[in-house]
Amino acid sequence: MRAERFVIPLLAAALALPVFAGQDLDCLSCHGDPATLRVAGQAIGKELDDTQVAALTVAQGGCPSHMGLVCADCHVAITRFPHPAETRLANPCVECHQGVVDQLNNSVHRDPTGGSSFKVQCWDCHGAHGIYPPTDQRSPLHPYNVSRICLKCHTNAEYLNGVHGQGVELGGIIGSATCISCHGGHDIQKTTDANARTARRQISFTCGRCHARIAQQYRESVHGAALMADDNPDVPTCVDCHEPHATPNPRSPRFRASSPQLCGRCHANEAMMSKYGLSTEVFSTYVADFHGTTAELFEEVTPDQPLNQAVCYDCHGYHDVYAVHDQGRKQIEQNLLKHCQRCHPAATPKFLSAWTSHYVPSPDQYPWIYYVNLFYKIIIPGTIGFFLFFIGTDVYRTRVNRRRHGGES
Repeated sequence: MRAERFVIPLLAAALALPVFAGQDLDCLSCHGDPATLRVAGQAIGKELDDTQVAALTVAQGGCPSHMGLVCADCHVAITRFPHPAETRLANPCVECHQGVVDQLNNSVHRDPTGGSSFKVQCWDCHGAHGIYPPTDQRSPLHPYNVSRICLKCHTNAEYLNGVHGQGVELGGIIGSATCISCHGGHDIQKTTDANARTARRQISFTCGRCHARIAQQYRESVHGAALMADDNPDVPTCVDCHEPHATPNPRSPRFRASSPQLCGRCHANEAMMSKYGLSTEVFSTYVADFHGTTAELFEEVTPDQPLNQAVCYDCHGYHDVYAVHDQGRKQIEQNLLKHCQRCHPAATPKFLSAWTSHYVPSPDQYPWIYYVNLFYKIIIPGTIGFFLFFIGTDVYRTRVNRRRHGGES
């Protein structure tokens, strides 16, 4: 306390001396030491709390990315103590980074007036004083830290539960996708914007920065080709199947077990499938066989247990799905037999006769199967009904006879 009685008057007197605009101030003599900041606050009758002290403290050593700049290049009009209410240029970053300003004003974070008062200011993401390259772990924009910056404003915390977020947060994999990897940094566009990295026609190229081979397979598939050629709104993109933020592990048992429902989002939609002449009986025909019945039981009872039964992509492919109408019946059967022989090595072409291409048998589609099913639908209830009738009449006659003989006695 005795030291403070001498320090405070001396500090106030020293800082009250005028300085000239071009003179480099020794700002860190106060702003580099939290204890001195508290003393300076007391000198003007303010008790600074921890949050205020932290905001006013600048790390010793300056800003590695801006060596050569001095405090007064960004903070102006500091001629005496206490400082003026506003000492910062409106946005000092624009003095050197005009190209970035142009990018930001074409992004979702733009200044509505075209100036430099962006919805998210430069220092909100990069930091104010300790600005480090994004490759430096101390930078807020290092892969380890960038999600925390975006989640200050955005609510997509499910990213942290997806394979990409867990790859960074739990696995320490800096190559795993972050917010910036998919949305961009300064040039972030709305998903509805055709030029956005997350636009429907662009998303495969964005994902392809890490998954190049898969992205190329997708663009050559029936889904991707229709999207690239005609901007077809019905076909799925990467994020329709894998989710944009809470991306599940596609090799997990849970993803495999739920994949038929995933495909069914579109293929069970009658209005959509009628455009392409495709059957919507994908669930009923799949669940009707042994594969589908087992898959349904696994999903309901043990969704995290490995499923060894065929699901949609085992037969149709993962990303390289091709239109069956373009292949021809013979080619379809050859391809299908190869898929069946993965689990059934002894399968022959006759093995395929059990597959109805997801069409319910009818007099026009698979008539033999239809009439066999119809026969069983008639003969089984008829047989059971006949025997029930026979048993009922026999019981009735037996009881009548007992009453009659009992009355005679």
